[in-house]
Order: sequence, then structure tokens, then C-alpha cells
Amino acid sequence: RRTVRAGAGVVLDQLNAFLQPHGFCFGPDVATSSRATLGGMIASNSSGARVPVYGTTADHVRSLEIVLADGRVEHIGSELPALPTERELVERLIRQHAREIQARMPAGLLKRWPGFGLDRWLRGPGNLADILAGSEGILAAIVSAELQIVPLPREKGLGLIFFASVIEAMEATVELLPLKPAAIEHIDRVLFDQTKGQRAFQAARDLLALDAQPCEAILVIEFYDQVAERLQAMRQKRLGLRTMICQNRAEMNLVWGLRKAGLSLLTGRKGAAKPVTGIEDTTVRPEQLPAYVRGLDGIMRPLGIEVCYYGHAVSGLLHVRPVLNLRTAEGLKKFRHICDEVSALVKQFNGSLAGEHGVGMSRGEYLPEHLGETLLGVMREIKAGFDPKGLLNPGKLVDPGAFKLDERLRLGAGYELRLPFKPVLAFAAKDGSFLGNLEQCNGCGGCRKETPTMCPTYVATGEEIMSTRGRANTIRAVLEGRCGAGGDPLQTAELETALSNCLACKACATECPSNVNLSLLKAELVHARHQQQGLPL
Repeated sequence: RRTVRAGAGVVLDQLNAFLQPHGFCFGPDVATSSRATLGGMIASNSSGARVPVYGTTADHVRSLEIVLADGRVEHIGSELPALPTERELVERLIRQHAREIQARMPAGLLKRWPGFGLDRWLRGPGNLADILAGSEGILAAIVSAELQIVPLPREKGLGLIFFASVIEAMEATVELLPLKPAAIEHIDRVLFDQTKGQRAFQAARDLLALDAQPCEAILVIEFYDQVAERLQAMRQKRLGLRTMICQNRAEMNLVWGLRKAGLSLLTGRKGAAKPVTGIEDTTVRPEQLPAYVRGLDGIMRPLGIEVCYYGHAVSGLLHVRPVLNLRTAEGLKKFRHICDEVSALVKQFNGSLAGEHGVGMSRGEYLPEHLGETLLGVMREIKAGFDPKGLLNPGKLVDPGAFKLDERLRLGAGYELRLPFKPVLAFAAKDGSFLGNLEQCNGCGGCRKETPTMCPTYVATGEEIMSTRGRANTIRAVLEGRCGAGGDPLQTAELETALSNCLACKACATECPSNVNLSLLKAELVHARHQQQGLPL
């Protein structure tokens, strides 16, 4: 039947490793495949790089096993009769507001709109799984899913084109679309400059000749089937500064490895100013990208800030990350201005405010502007039908005023973490301080992988606190007084658990793209204990 049933907690790479001997894979392939769970991919309707071939996760969901807020366990799908009352409610509301849905969600956008799959139901009614996909956990909890799987590609080819500017890369993307690529990924200098001095990425830098032949932007173009002819057609377009063809799977893996590490590489920059989220998955139609990026540049340039553009050019989605220091009032002011302006710009292009990461807490305040009060009302009625007491994930999607994107931040203006000891190590390799290295951990979960080495204790136990991220978060929580029963943070049980099981193998120092160095962090903390209480037997 070309389907597989997977639990909500199954990680995408685990599923594909299971399917690979049978000649199949799960189509949507997010960059975070080593830690992205299928339940999360369904709840946010994830998509990844190869949307022209595979579409989004919702396109591959045959049925879902869910738990409703009142405890009922149900199976929903296109051919399943469960939840007739909820199905009738959804059908009636969408039928009544079909014209508004078509106006607010016009065709041509490859990545999803915020909220429920109202437009999907309009195109093919009757499947409640379409409404759950992209609902961000506010309608029901997903237990498992029956998923459509696809044959592995018989043939793959990868070409790269190097450019003198991001705008030129966007214009070239439009020219390449008629070749029907499976993926066009964009990487800019702000991102690949972060690989300098990184042992794990030196082979990729050498392959791309980034030092010998510098550039501002790279397009990574992948083809399935008729590979030789399409790569030749790509070359004949004579785009950019130079063109390169990857000759084998090893070279392809080096390129994709650099691209997949994008987020962690960016947040691993030195200093308090970081590439921040907020507008990182806005989406327009691919042919609109050149004009859209010019509009973004018109917002950013007057502020004098550096911006990173990377991601899924073939789908019209760039991960846009302005470099800001959100610990200052000035940084927060710029952040608010940028997000307001970009929201208005996306609306001009009839684009999507949140193409693949979900609206969550931070961007709900923009939903009335994008979806309109009528469709928000439809979503509220659907929410009430599934969860009348509002128990599930409150404050998301249907309550857009619940959160503001520049309030209730963990950092924010004036944030300062005071250490209960005086650090002695220099952290000279990169960050220059204990706190600088600790705060490089951005939570992406790249350390939650099975091979190779980072982090050996996580590989052995599968427990979050045994991962590099788990240890860094625990250290931060202890020092901020968020765990432990008060008193001396150096003596808390949580810190002991995090430190005592770290092998100080230093794998994280090279394998974590942000270079979080737990062996040095551990040495500093254990030394502080010894200074305080003496060396134990």
C-alpha cells in the first residue's frame, strides 16, 4: 500500500533509515531531520527543501490517531467516519466562507498558510486530517499517523551556481524554475562565513573554493531523473560568477551538510548580536522572490544591520534573519520595526506570514491583518468544536492578542546573568568567555543524533539531559535560579546530573556547529566547586 504507521515521537531520520532497505522514504525532508518528530512535522505541516516534488507533510498523511481534549481516542482520515459532528461543523463553516478563503488564500503558494488547512479542505473536502495538519496542537494531540511513502529517487544530480549578490541569485532562481528542479537552496555569505575555522566544515569549504574564489551567494540546485541533460541545461544558462557540478554522493553530502547546519552556524557567531527569528519563514511565490528581497533590503538597509538570507528559494521561502542584539532597548526597537514592516510587505505580495515553522506565540498578533476577522472567526468555531474548554495549547492561533513578539522574552533589554564564581579559562578558540560559550547553545538539537560522536551519553541513554543541549540548558537554568531549591547553584542535584555524566570527550567542540564546548564549561564549573569546597577524595 506504500504506507507506514509511525508514532508521533518517531524522528524523521529514524523513519527513513527504516524505509531505506525497502527502497522508500518519507517525502518532506526538513533540515532538522535528525531530531524532527513526525508528530511535530504534522502539527506544523512541515515541508523542507523538495516541495516541488513532494509537497508538504499534509500531502502524505493518510490517517491520524488523535486524543481529544475530553480524552476520547479517535482515528480520522479521508475514508474514516469518526467525529461526524466536528466534520459537519468544518464542512458548513468552510462552505459558508468559501469566497473569503479563496480571497485570503489564493493559489500559487507552495508553502502553507498560517492556521488550519481551510484551503486544502476547500479543494478536497471530507478529510479532518487536513485540518489537524498545521493546527499547532490546539485541536487535538497526535498519537500516531498512517503516512504515504514514496520510492527513493533513481537518480540525483547536484549543481551549484555562485553569485556576486543575493539579488542576482534570486533572479537566477526564477530563470531556473522551467528546468523543474527538485530543490533550489540559497546560502549567503553571512551563513557560510561562519564555517571559517570550523574543522567539521573545512572539506565543504575546500570543495566550494570559498577562500580562493569568494562570492556573496550560492544556489544549490538538485535534479531527479534526466540529471545529465538538466545539469547541462543549467550550465548553458551561464548564470552567476561560476558553476560547479558535484560528481558523487560524498560531495553532495558535504554540500547538504553545510546547508542543514545553517541555523546553528548562524547563531554560533561571536557577540551578543545574533541572527534573530521573527520573520524567518515568510513565503511568497517563487517568481516574486527578486522583488520581495528588494523590498526586504529596503527595510533593512536604512537600519544599517546585517541580514542573512538562506533557505528554500524554489518554494519562495527564505529564512531571513537580521542580526540584532535583543538585550538592548535599541535592538528591541529595531526588531519591532522590522517585524511590523515585513508583515506588511508579505501582505502586499499575498504571501504567507509563516510558511513552515508555525505561528506559535510570537507572531499571532499579525494574524488579523493576514487572515482577517472572518477567517479567524471560522478558526475559533472549529477550535470550540474540538476543544470547547480551551485546554489545548492556549493562546495560539485563535487568540492572536495573547502574546506580543517583543514581550516576555527570556533575554530582553538589560538581561545579565551573574555568575557565582570567577571564571579562569579564556575560551580563546571562539567566544572569549564562559557565558559567551554557554549562550551559543540555540536549542536546535543537533546534538540529539545517533552517530557519530556527539554526544556519547545521549546515544547510550536517549535522555535529553545527556545531550549537549540538555547540559547547556541545565547549566543556564541553575545559574538563573530556575531549578534547584535555592541556595548555592553549584551544589544543585540538577547540575550534578548534567556534569557528572559528561565524558569531556570534546566532540561537541567540533560537531556542534555553534561550537558549544561542554568539556570547558564542565572544567570551569568543577574547578569553581573545588575552589569553594576543596578537592574531594
